[in-house]
Amino acid sequence: MKPTLNFTTCLALAALASPGLRAQEEPSPEIAGLQQAAADFVIAYNNKDAGAIAALFTENGEMTNLTADESTTGRADIKTHYEEVFAEKDVPEAAVEVASVRLVAPNVAIEDGTVHLDPPGDDTPVRSTAYTAVLTKNASGVWQIASTRNLKDVTDAGGNLADLADDLKGDWTCQRDGMRMDFAFGWDNTGKYLVGQMLTTSDDAEPQTTSIRIGWDGARKTISWWTFDSAGGFAKGDWTADDDGWILRNEGTSSTGEFTSANGHLTIEGKDAMIWTSKDRIVDGEKIPNVEMRIVRQAPEPELEPAASSNEPSEPADQ
Repeated sequence: MKPTLNFTTCLALAALASPGLRAQEEPSPEIAGLQQAAADFVIAYNNKDAGAIAALFTENGEMTNLTADESTTGRADIKTHYEEVFAEKDVPEAAVEVASVRLVAPNVAIEDGTVHLDPPGDDTPVRSTAYTAVLTKNASGVWQIASTRNLKDVTDAGGNLADLADDLKGDWTCQRDGMRMDFAFGWDNTGKYLVGQMLTTSDDAEPQTTSIRIGWDGARKTISWWTFDSAGGFAKGDWTADDDGWILRNEGTSSTGEFTSANGHLTIEGKDAMIWTSKDRIVDGEKIPNVEMRIVRQAPEPELEPAASSNEPSEPADQ
């Protein structure tokens, strides 16, 4: 799996440089030192300088991920973490909303806020995470990060769909056993849902269209989708990411009232291909064969070349 940018540590100090900085107690002279530390972090991060970032932590500084099942401890490991982050392409820009900075002891400050990470691309949603950070002042009077921890994902609906959108957006096609499927995915006009259209054609059946809508279920914290076909059938299910792509579980009803269900997996093979596998397929209580299809991105339509123009004067018509 590719390294993930630790939201809190990427700007645990940068938050303190925010114009919205406020403290719960009376303003303290220490705030100026915290702001300087923040400025140093921002410079290091924007320069993609992993070593400079690691130096801003205490010797045994620690950062913990959202689920608290993974932590990085010590400057050497923190430096390695950021080297992996910066090696990824399309490193996001960041912005921070600071809720509070509290000086709980002469040399200890606690900061709470939200980090927003904005990936490149006009239609790529922002990812947001709430965090808390502890900073300590060393013997030289310099503020350093002692620990950071992600608290919860507060990304809006569009942001929670960002990874899936990155895999699905565009025009696709596949063929199997005399059947062809062409489909396309993109954002709807709200930017909160992915929508798709699919056309299925074959030599021995009428063409069928299917409308698809994919959204974020905020109560269950999962990606859900709904499909409706032109024959009158529909289905719904959930998407769950894994190391290779996406796991899907679907249940629905055919146009003739038969109950349907299946387990699927979408294996992502780069930007231009994916493998769709559907198994455990049940129609009206009867198990039917598994299906596997290779799906490829459609090539863009060739642009028409403008007609050649001539500056030569036309011959006069015969009189």
